[in-house]
Amino acid sequence: MSENQPPSGAKRKRITRRDLVRAAGLTGIAGLAVGGVGGYFGAPRTEAGAAGSGSAGGKIKFGLVAPVTGPFAGDGQEMERGARLAIEDINAQGGVLGREVELVVGDVGDQAPENFIQVAERLVSREKVAAASGGYTTTTSVEFDTYADGGVPLFHTNTLQDNTDYVVKNGITNIFQCCPTEPWYASGFQQLMEGWIESGAWTPSSKTAAVIASNDSYSVSIATVMQEGLKKMGWEITLYEEISVPYADWGPQLSKIRNNPPGLIFVTDYLAGDLASFAKQFASAPTPSLLYQQYGPSVPEYMELAGDAANGVIWSTTIGTLPDDIGERFRKRYLDAFGTEAGLSQSGAQYDIVRLWALAASRAGDPYDSDKVSVAVKDLTFRGVVGTYRFGEEDHTAIPYPDAVNDPSLGMPHLTYQIQDQKQVLISPAPYINGEFKLPSWL
Repeated sequence: MSENQPPSGAKRKRITRRDLVRAAGLTGIAGLAVGGVGGYFGAPRTEAGAAGSGSAGGKIKFGLVAPVTGPFAGDGQEMERGARLAIEDINAQGGVLGREVELVVGDVGDQAPENFIQVAERLVSREKVAAASGGYTTTTSVEFDTYADGGVPLFHTNTLQDNTDYVVKNGITNIFQCCPTEPWYASGFQQLMEGWIESGAWTPSSKTAAVIASNDSYSVSIATVMQEGLKKMGWEITLYEEISVPYADWGPQLSKIRNNPPGLIFVTDYLAGDLASFAKQFASAPTPSLLYQQYGPSVPEYMELAGDAANGVIWSTTIGTLPDDIGERFRKRYLDAFGTEAGLSQSGAQYDIVRLWALAASRAGDPYDSDKVSVAVKDLTFRGVVGTYRFGEEDHTAIPYPDAVNDPSLGMPHLTYQIQDQKQVLISPAPYINGEFKLPSWL
């Protein structure tokens, strides 16, 4: 994390929302967030404040950047539902510093860069939100300057090293990546592979791999790190292809795989529908290959589409709801509220992020003081439904466990699941696991 990042540039000089809108006489109550939300957001000692969006007594707006329509809508709806549950909990406890929080949703649709720019400008300039969060960002970070210059903290789980690098290079202090970046996916899975091979849990049919990526920097980065790692392990890459999402007909790729069956199939396309299609088409004539799919199986839509073909599939997320008491309480709450099961990543992540911000804003004493809120965020070790949030000093990115730290109380768990009997079984890392790796039926 921070020790692996380039040195930070000069701090960006900007006029912040704090300079434009100030609320006086507010003080937060510090506390430790451990799963629940009870009473730690505090209340103001006085009602004094300046006029405007940051004045005391008015609602505090919190922005959500999410694809609630379009091909990524399954994930976007998870984000919105998680954020709404968090705000409901916060307001039930008296709000932030005695003020209610209101969610403002910015739909980025098909995730075209111009959509992110327009949403950022709307949230910062027109809606005047105190902070914003979201599951995705642009790969170029083109919208980051709007949040940095506007003094609006942005929290995201885009899992992209390029986003972290942009924050470090430009000395931005109010943008936080709330999950570890994508290279950890490949390196973490390689460690698991080696462990299964050494223990005899899995004997590869051959030391060969087929790697398939979508043609975006996130997927390509994971695929690249994976190929490099496999080659160091003495493996051969027999197939590498990039596809454009959404992608439904996997016939050409599966034909090549069946003509030269690899020991491992590693797919870094992360769209749930794409991956479900791959699993179903692969299951019709499987090869003696372990099948890994990237992130997409965390979305409930995947299981609905893939059915029994999902059994045996392995997938990972660097941020996901844990199967412990805290995570199970959240899942029950989500089911009761929406009548459907929560996904295993973004619903819990956005639920946590809104509450993390609320605690930091309370400690800062002013939810519209970007600098103070950002300092409070960096000082937090926050335990949410997905695990522990703790940020690198320079890169403002979540630190992964067990990849970078060996203490689960100090890092975000990198979760690896295997689908068994149409159930999501967490097989790594301890102590969060609720099952073990099993050879898929086709092996």
